[in-house]
Amino acid sequence: MLTGAFIQARMSSSRFPGKVLAPLHGKPILRHVTDRVALCIRPSLITVLTSREESDDPIAAFCQWLNIPVFRGSLDNVFLRFRQALEIYPCDYFFRITADSPQLRPDILQRMLLVAMQNGGECDLVTNALVRSYPVGQSVELIKTSTFLTIDPETLDSQEEEHVTPYFYRNHKQFYIINLENPQGDQSEVHLAVDTLEDIQRLERDWEPHPASK
Repeated sequence: MLTGAFIQARMSSSRFPGKVLAPLHGKPILRHVTDRVALCIRPSLITVLTSREESDDPIAAFCQWLNIPVFRGSLDNVFLRFRQALEIYPCDYFFRITADSPQLRPDILQRMLLVAMQNGGECDLVTNALVRSYPVGQSVELIKTSTFLTIDPETLDSQEEEHVTPYFYRNHKQFYIINLENPQGDQSEVHLAVDTLEDIQRLERDWEPHPASK
């Protein structure tokens, strides 16, 4: 089961422009995310998806410096950006990960991969966001490519285009979805994503190293 990881990144944040390249605990936030994903996915199968806008040139340059594949597509229609990226970086399943999650836990990705394999590659979506129990900033989705490609982009509204997966949740009876619960209990009120400068200051102060890959 060939599995890729698509990390969704853009510089144009209304509350904190450029946050994905902001420094945190010694390196840019995006680097934290790619390093953690690389504990589970081969680096050659990790792709950063950003837009063609000039404002996102720094992301492309940073990825080139790190030798990380980057795909550039539509700014607002992220669903289409993912579809087009799959034409160049085909895989059986792919992780959708946001670049503002420097405290992403690699064991979540590992657990999702195990669940998908145990179900013989039949599940359409393995997620921890249908019923949330993980902290904000640790949301992950593992999507079956063949199912994703059956969704007609012309039928999506603007929210479904921008956030990629709401169509699955709104039409959950049409899909085989497995939702993972947090073994540590409900931590959905904990905020580990970076949305503001204050988030960086807080995470810098309370930084937790990632757990060892198992």
